[in-house]
Amino acid sequence: MLVELPQQLQVRYSNGYLEVEGDTTRRMSISAQAMIQDLLACVDDRSIDFISIAAGAYAIDRIHRRKTSLRNEAGLRTIPVCFNVADIDYWSQPQVIDQLAELLHFLSGDFWLISFAAQQRSTSAGHQELLDFGAHWRPSRVALYSGGLDSAAGLACALQDGQREMVLLTAGHQSAIRRRAIDQVNALKRVMPHASSISHASFVLGLERSGRIRDQETTQRTRGFLFCVSGAVLAAACGVEIVDIYENGHGAINLPLIGGGLSSGFSTRGAHPAFLSKMTRLASDVLQRPIRFELPFAHMTKADMVAKLTSTPRLADWAQQSRSCVHTSWRELGITHCGYCAACIERHQALEGADVVDVTSYSRPLWEQVNALDDDYFRSYLWQAQRWARGDLGIRERLDDHCALSNSATPLEELILLHEHHAAEVLRVYARHADAPSPSHPTPEILRAA
Repeated sequence: MLVELPQQLQVRYSNGYLEVEGDTTRRMSISAQAMIQDLLACVDDRSIDFISIAAGAYAIDRIHRRKTSLRNEAGLRTIPVCFNVADIDYWSQPQVIDQLAELLHFLSGDFWLISFAAQQRSTSAGHQELLDFGAHWRPSRVALYSGGLDSAAGLACALQDGQREMVLLTAGHQSAIRRRAIDQVNALKRVMPHASSISHASFVLGLERSGRIRDQETTQRTRGFLFCVSGAVLAAACGVEIVDIYENGHGAINLPLIGGGLSSGFSTRGAHPAFLSKMTRLASDVLQRPIRFELPFAHMTKADMVAKLTSTPRLADWAQQSRSCVHTSWRELGITHCGYCAACIERHQALEGADVVDVTSYSRPLWEQVNALDDDYFRSYLWQAQRWARGDLGIRERLDDHCALSNSATPLEELILLHEHHAAEVLRVYARHADAPSPSHPTPEILRAA
């Protein structure tokens, strides 16, 4: 049995606020800085509808927590929602509704029952026009920038490869994310002077009466949709076609650590190649111009991306200003990096795997603990790497199943080589724990693979 929300939710956007009405009414502010303010003044109604749909899906995902049970271990939800839009003729087309429902299901695992109602806005946004950047500068591409290690390393690698005139877009659920991202980019310009060609925009959403992030639904798997929609609208307004996603290839595929994680409710897919392919089709249709989402580092691991930075003095040190910890997003005071969440474990592995001394201040680094293998995630993380290292056919079959379920177009043999390469990095960094005896209480995955 799926978790079904009690009644149809209504989503409306007006004058910088998104309202989600259901059993209770919640509002989300949508604030934008610099070029985004100009952007919302020049785009057409359909583009604003697109942003409000994505922001509405994200708000619903945050507000309504998953409820797990023996019959619904992933807490999958049925979500009836009506988006109030200005361009009702476009959005009410069956093929558009199907595309949206399929895309949101792919990301979240939930079943979205989508409908639309007409909404009259006080003033028409008019016809979409390109943003005026002046006579001497024209952006070549848009890139999403979160302030995490992947985005920092990806941006620096792109500059090393000669890319210039980029517009970065930071989208976040708190203003601190925007401030940190701006500070990081300003610091990068001091390390790499030619980074001065970068322009930076931001998009911040604030949910009223939200409390702590960890008290809401913490998976929030539709964030990728919101980030990509805002990037696509910005790209269209800038007159560029490409939106880069700075995610390593291993992380983009994100093979779940356990077999049950093949459910999309368990596996984050915000940078998955299949999702980006769906976004490319939808955004190009909505915005009536070619928009293409790309993964420029799909052939690399996170450690590969960091290692590339070592050829430029001070660049790897700059990348460590990034924030990776889950608890940072939860706004827990005094914690920048906890040292025991999945993001911290993978951050440390990438830095040390690139032969970069990790100077991150972790509050409790799990890998330094004698009983590290008592942690379910860390144990499964090492166990999966060991299976790749010994050429286990079962783990290859699980990757094959994962790609089939997600319609990934990347050749399987390339993905196998990438995962084997990542496994070697993991086992080298965490060699002391990888050689330790198996825990006395093995996980179900260990039992299945034994």
